[in-house]
Amino acid sequence: MKIVSVEKFIEKLNCDVYPVTITKFLLNKRKILSYFSKAADKSFEIRGTKYSIDHTTCQVCEEKKNEGILCRQHTSISRVLNADVVAFDLDTNSYFYKNEIFRFVGNRLVIVYCPHPKLIVDEITDAKVRKINPITIDYPEDCKIPDYKKHEFISSDLLDQHMKCWFNDQFSLVTIPEDRNFSNWCLFPNK
Repeated sequence: MKIVSVEKFIEKLNCDVYPVTITKFLLNKRKILSYFSKAADKSFEIRGTKYSIDHTTCQVCEEKKNEGILCRQHTSISRVLNADVVAFDLDTNSYFYKNEIFRFVGNRLVIVYCPHPKLIVDEITDAKVRKINPITIDYPEDCKIPDYKKHEFISSDLLDQHMKCWFNDQFSLVTIPEDRNFSNWCLFPNK
């Protein structure tokens, strides 16, 4: 079994994407694409907290102001709207930057945040390894979509391979190809 390093793949791609973001995309491609698809439906309604591009009206951002940071969601929004160079998957028309996978869908921006599995507490489970956090924002019509410099790749090529990224000090996370929209995973010892 040949294992390809996600870190080396990103080096060749030459943009600021975290290895866990590519890996989580491979583990959750079907689910992520469903978020984009749902947002494209004209009858789709944003449930829960309705975030806007402007963080100045966000209560959590206001509470974190003294720390000099934004809330998790506005950090993601700020990242994707201020990125210069992004990875772009030609298969799914999805953008990748740092911990975020995103797409502009009509008048909405859908961002999927990919937390690193090193943050897992207690037992390592499938749900915890695959965990992603989507948010959908109504994107104002008067806002221009950023003109990113795109470094392109094809995700279906990655879904055919065993891709490895750092998981924690003891293990690396390795994807196991299942089909063109799904990968399973296992942990390999680092030593």
